[in-house]
Amino acid sequence: MKTARKLWPSSPKPILTRPSAPEARSPELTHTDYPMVSLTQLRPLTASLTKCSQKTGFGPYRLHRKGQHFVGTEPDPLKYHLNFFFFQLQNKKPEHPYGLQGTNHLLPGKGKIASRLPTKVLMKKDKIYAWCSCGYSASQPLCDGSHNLVYIPDLKLRPVRFIPDRDTEVWLCNCKQTGKRPFCDGSHSQIKDVDKKAGLFD
Repeated sequence: MKTARKLWPSSPKPILTRPSAPEARSPELTHTDYPMVSLTQLRPLTASLTKCSQKTGFGPYRLHRKGQHFVGTEPDPLKYHLNFFFFQLQNKKPEHPYGLQGTNHLLPGKGKIASRLPTKVLMKKDKIYAWCSCGYSASQPLCDGSHNLVYIPDLKLRPVRFIPDRDTEVWLCNCKQTGKRPFCDGSHSQIKDVDKKAGLFD
């Protein structure tokens, strides 16, 4: 005798419907909609950029290459090692002597007037002073690297570096019109006031 086979009711198949226009795309976005960048991924990138730049720092010293030997500073120990291939000692003279460094003080053009009166500065021996020549530095009369910013007009001017050979007091120019960069030569007394309202009603 055959027994009747019990048939279980099958579950109804789900009906797939197309969502309406407002529900098709929710305006609320979650954190999974955009890829997240962890701090561990940014550190190697930052380290690689710093390594490729070969800079010694920021601000007035960001254009100094590593290994440069300024007068009054400690040189690289490898500078005095014996070169057996050429059988000669390396040059022990500093790459940058006292006084003005480079030729930035000879660049044409004048910077923006930061202030009319000069600033009295006590310079210390063997210290590097970078004078702002563009006039946009926030730490006048010294450079803070503002000439490298993208929103600062490119005046083709670079900071003027000076290393004194003794402790001395000097007057550094703030009007940026001097002919003896970075020192004041009295050019601020020849600056004339410009009336900003002169051409408004012409």
